[in-house]
Amino acid sequence: MTTQSDQHGALLDFSTPRSRPEPGQRGRLLAWGAAVLAVIAIAAVLVPTLTIGAKKSQLGEQIAERLQITATGQAGVISTWLQGTRRLAEPVVESELLRLFSSEMDLAGGDMSKMVAPPSEDQAGLGVPLVEQVPFIERIISDFAGNADFLAAYLVGRNGDAFVTSSGAMPFSVQQRHLALDSIERGQTAYGAARSVPAGLVMDLAAPIYAAQVEPGRGKPVATLVLVVPLTGALSEFLAGDPLASPGTHRILLQLSNDQLQRIEPGAANSVAPVRIDGFDLAAGEIPFGRRASLAGAGTVYSAGAMVSGPTWWVLEEIEAAVAERPLATYTTAAVIVAVLVVIAMAVAFGAFWWRLASLHDRALAEQYRTLANRIQGQKQLLDSINGTIQEYIGLKTPDGTYRYVNPAFAEAVSRSPESMVGLDDAAIFGQGTAKRMALTDRRVLSSREAVTADEEVYLDGVRRYLQISKVPFLDAAGAPGGIVSVTRDITELVEQRHKKERAIQQMVIALVRAIELRDPYLGGHSRRVAEFAVAVGRQMDCSDEELATLELAANLSQIGKLAIRKELLTKPARLTTEEIKEMESHVDHAVDLLQGIDFELPVVETIAQMHERLDGEGYPHGLKGDQIRLTGRILGACDVFCARLEPRSYRAGLAPDAVLDILAENMTRYDPRVIEALKQVVATVPGEKIIASIATA
Repeated sequence: MTTQSDQHGALLDFSTPRSRPEPGQRGRLLAWGAAVLAVIAIAAVLVPTLTIGAKKSQLGEQIAERLQITATGQAGVISTWLQGTRRLAEPVVESELLRLFSSEMDLAGGDMSKMVAPPSEDQAGLGVPLVEQVPFIERIISDFAGNADFLAAYLVGRNGDAFVTSSGAMPFSVQQRHLALDSIERGQTAYGAARSVPAGLVMDLAAPIYAAQVEPGRGKPVATLVLVVPLTGALSEFLAGDPLASPGTHRILLQLSNDQLQRIEPGAANSVAPVRIDGFDLAAGEIPFGRRASLAGAGTVYSAGAMVSGPTWWVLEEIEAAVAERPLATYTTAAVIVAVLVVIAMAVAFGAFWWRLASLHDRALAEQYRTLANRIQGQKQLLDSINGTIQEYIGLKTPDGTYRYVNPAFAEAVSRSPESMVGLDDAAIFGQGTAKRMALTDRRVLSSREAVTADEEVYLDGVRRYLQISKVPFLDAAGAPGGIVSVTRDITELVEQRHKKERAIQQMVIALVRAIELRDPYLGGHSRRVAEFAVAVGRQMDCSDEELATLELAANLSQIGKLAIRKELLTKPARLTTEEIKEMESHVDHAVDLLQGIDFELPVVETIAQMHERLDGEGYPHGLKGDQIRLTGRILGACDVFCARLEPRSYRAGLAPDAVLDILAENMTRYDPRVIEALKQVVATVPGEKIIASIATA
């Protein structure tokens, strides 16, 4: 059998010449070698380009096929459910009693005098005046609606009027009348559009009723039974995410109502909302596969839809473009690396060959050729041994989790030999707890056939280590997953350095806050209170973890610029003059200068620089306005003003919280109304009251 290593060896094989080169042959060999190297270089560019293009096209086809299959399958599930719901009505609409009653009502034509009079001898019927049959029929359809979990039922004649309704039913609407007339006209079950009512998301279903003497499906219906079907529970289950589905996938239900495409979203505040889809063919009623904006708010996605049988509904399946294209990025990187290595290897081989050929006489030329061949063979062996000397832990597992291969680095990390690890699983190597977590990512890789990366905290020889594990499926010739390839990197040093850096920054912040408070007694506890309020307001506004960390650091360091302000100005017992106010405002620039060189990995300096800017542009130091001010700057600015007004100064007493909130509310052109509203809610909480109480204690 020819292995991949043999193929590389054949590619780099330079055979020893059988005879001595003729005079002038070296020039021809040089030209020949340069041409070969140029051809290889061109091939190294073209081949990866073509293969990457083919891979991209193949990936697009796979995504389209997977989305179409999923959408079609889910559309079939919903269609089956709707058909089952329709079949619930069959025992009623096909019952002889209801068909006979509907026939008599049709003959009466809505004439109350005929409904009251008993049927004549030449009239077939139940022998009871129609008006006396109505309560009995009403009880029948009411019991049916209640037992079958329908919200309401209406018995509608050919003129579109509902002459019997279930108990507690809402008034018969114009839309329901049109649906009933459509069902009678076509002699088929008609489905209305999903709509929102106080009871939740519902849909109307109209089932035709034929005369007693007519076989169902033949002739003209004499009436129709309109049922109000609840949708919230069933559609919520159908649209729920599949736990085994690929990350970044979304399932959406659409309907066409009054020539408008709408999204049906059970449980949402606006459960039926208009949407727009690029490429939607209204005439054909198709949602083709394409790359477009997500209806679920997930950015750019690939999506495809399938129509539901019955109502004008479509199931739309989406997958985020970044997630879907991840295998292509990995493939592209590998292809480029291989191409570069091939060109470098060939260039080195050709350079060595020419140097040997040009520097030795003819008798030594054959020996030089053999030496060159040996060196090329050594390079081939070196390429084969790269996997054995790489620092990352590489392993190959079968689908059941048993290792079939590990590289030396992996074996050394767990204090075993590579041979002894073959046949073991993760539980035997890392322990049961870690193995269970790894099994979850293994199942994701095998089910999605995509790369999965996860960070794990494990203990190797009793020492805690942080590992980053990337896994990809190992596919056989048929494209079926035959195993899992894992590449593990030890990131312990990186994680510990990050923890040390976070602790150092925290200690530095504490020290700087103490220095500020020692310089200005009136700032005692101010930075801490601002930080507590800012973080609480950020949580109230659903800020991200990064934004909350930014608010905490920026609040604690917000007064650091006052270290550069004259102490007599900071502690002046009277109000400041215009010149002194300008000098005091310069503390923002001083803070930026002091903190500019510190790498917080967060927009801490930018937040401090903008905390005194105002929405109307009347703030300082740069007069920013509106959206030019980041959210963290708005939050920090409002909380700083709130705490400053609460705290007493040498020239004034502290204000009450309600008074400060009123002042902020009166200046909505300067402060973000959302921030002020969130601050009001925080102040009304127990933690907010404790923060305010700490001012009196101080």
